[in-house]
Amino acid sequence: MTITEEINHDIVQKKPFYRSVPFQIAVAAGVSFTAPGMWDALGGLGAGGAAEPYAVSAANAILYALFAVFCVLAGAINNRIGLKYGLAIGAIGYPLYGAGLYTNNKTATTWFMIFGSVCCGISAGFFWSAEAAIIIGYPSPKERGFYLACWQTAKASGPIIGGAITLGLNANRQTAGSVGSATYIVFIVLMCLGLPIALLLSPANKVWRKDGTRVVVRKESSLWTELQAVAKLAASRRIVLLVPAFFISYFYNPFVSTWLTSYFTVRSRAFSSFFTPFAGIASSFIIGTFLDRQSIHIRSRAKIAFLGIVLLLVGTWIWAIVLERRFQKNPPVYDWFKGGFGAAYGVTFFLTFTGQAFQQYLYWIVGQYTSDLSSLSHHTGILRGLEALGQTVAWAMQSQANVNHFVSIGINFGILLLCIIPTWIVISALDRTHEIVVTDEVLEGEDGSKDKSDELPSGAQTPTLA
Repeated sequence: MTITEEINHDIVQKKPFYRSVPFQIAVAAGVSFTAPGMWDALGGLGAGGAAEPYAVSAANAILYALFAVFCVLAGAINNRIGLKYGLAIGAIGYPLYGAGLYTNNKTATTWFMIFGSVCCGISAGFFWSAEAAIIIGYPSPKERGFYLACWQTAKASGPIIGGAITLGLNANRQTAGSVGSATYIVFIVLMCLGLPIALLLSPANKVWRKDGTRVVVRKESSLWTELQAVAKLAASRRIVLLVPAFFISYFYNPFVSTWLTSYFTVRSRAFSSFFTPFAGIASSFIIGTFLDRQSIHIRSRAKIAFLGIVLLLVGTWIWAIVLERRFQKNPPVYDWFKGGFGAAYGVTFFLTFTGQAFQQYLYWIVGQYTSDLSSLSHHTGILRGLEALGQTVAWAMQSQANVNHFVSIGINFGILLLCIIPTWIVISALDRTHEIVVTDEVLEGEDGSKDKSDELPSGAQTPTLA
């Protein structure tokens, strides 16, 4: 061990575990499990477990419209209030959303479901902007793929456990319709745990990585200048080119929800809620491992991963077109593991498999263009805001009775093809051999002065972006 390694080892050893990167990721993952994880579990039932998807789809359209606006704003606001409080605010709306679905299931009351969607749309903007910045910014650059996969796993574990609960409560329901109301109670209780878990997060300037380096934090002087920085970034050439990819990355989700509700029994939907998240876990670790592979040039990693994602998505949408042509003549209602179930369910499985990989890939791409946590918050706010805008349109499309699945498939397919060339231009501009290695950062205090107590041993250099 060299002298420098010994110094860095001693620095890390003196810091408590609750200030370490793994603990921070565990906190973020815990909130992800209890809040959006349980939300995804409900979504995995198709239409939030309701008998008819249209009112729920309309509520979700409202949710994502607010989400799209507040996610972009939250990227600036979270830098002022701190990511811990941004994460905590983000956890508040999810149990209200679950309660809204419960009342709609129990008494067909739609106003409270709309209210819950509004609250969740606002708070989710804070949540996703904060959490994405934590997952990308807290780990060292060479570990981002791995920690992104861990985060996606925690997020997927919510639907897995929630799906297991749902499956146990609804296993005997062999017909179409709504799930039992007890299902929602369990989810709401779990969603309420997100807020106290979020408050365990450490401020970025107190977090130490295993190599002894610090998280880079540079705040703007005011909220107004933060908002100006977000606006400038949103108008930049790179972000404009990535708009189609951001917009389409989660566009498939509402289609999957309506697909399940239209063609599967309640217990088949419960099975999907339980099993489908494993697809996201598998793809997260596959792509995360590949994107962290330092033996491959960074531009080559970016191009190979993107081509793989596009080819899988194209194949799955073609598969969906073939099946929908059959279903138009004689709409089925598939029970689990009975004739035709596997082929129809495969659309849901592979859209989730590839869709999760695509979202993780976009986070990784964003992380290649900045090492500053504040800038990452701006980037992720825009990314999630545009994803939410896409889902707003997608959920609105699913909110009408007798929705035409061919329209949804065609729009998904078309925007996917549209995003290929602009995204290729962005990833072709990656001219570094490997990720930026952050070896030293002097953090700025609230008043703009240097915090001498946070400095590392001399001799290292501040990283620069290629």
